[in-house]
Amino acid sequence: MKKTHFTLLFALCIMGCAHPINRATSDNYADICNEAVDKGQLDVAEQACYQAVDNVDWGSLGQGLKSQRLYNLALIKRRLLKFTEAEVLLHQSLVIEEKLSPPSSLRIGLRHVELSVNLASQGRWSEGSHLLERVLPIAVQFEGQDRSWTSEVLRRYAEQLRRTNQPDVAASFEKKASELARR
Repeated sequence: MKKTHFTLLFALCIMGCAHPINRATSDNYADICNEAVDKGQLDVAEQACYQAVDNVDWGSLGQGLKSQRLYNLALIKRRLLKFTEAEVLLHQSLVIEEKLSPPSSLRIGLRHVELSVNLASQGRWSEGSHLLERVLPIAVQFEGQDRSWTSEVLRRYAEQLRRTNQPDVAASFEKKASELARR
C-alpha cells in the first residue's frame, strides 16, 4: 500500500512540476518560429509558435513564458491577417501580464501597442486609441525597435484621429511620436 501511495504522490508531483524537456521543446519551437519569420514562411512560423505555446502548458512552465509565447503567436497571426485570432491571443497575454506586472510595465505597454495595431487593422481605431493613451506615460522607456514602432503607430493613429475630428488626442499622439523619434 505504501508503494502505491508513493507512486501516486510521485505522479502528482511530476504532473504539477515544470518539465525541462517541455522547456527545451518550447524553446526549440520558438527558435523554429523565429527562423521561419526571418525567411517569410509565416505559415510555418504560425505552427511552430503554436507548438511553443502548447509546450508551455504541457510542461507547466509558468505564466510569464506563456504570456511571451502567446504574444509571439499573436504577432504572427496579425501578419497573416488573422485579426480575430490575434486579438484573442493578445488579450490572453495581456491578462497574464496584468497579473504579473505593475500597470507601468513595458511588457503591458507593448501589448497595448500591438493590440491597438490589430484593432486599427479591423477599423476599430477608437478602441485602439484608448489603449495607446495608456501607453503615453511609459512610451519614453521603450528602446530600439519598440520605440520606433510605437512612434510610427502613434503617428498613424494621429492621422486617423485628425480625419475623425479628434484633434486634441491626435496632437498628444503626434507630440509623443516626435519625442520618441528624437531619442
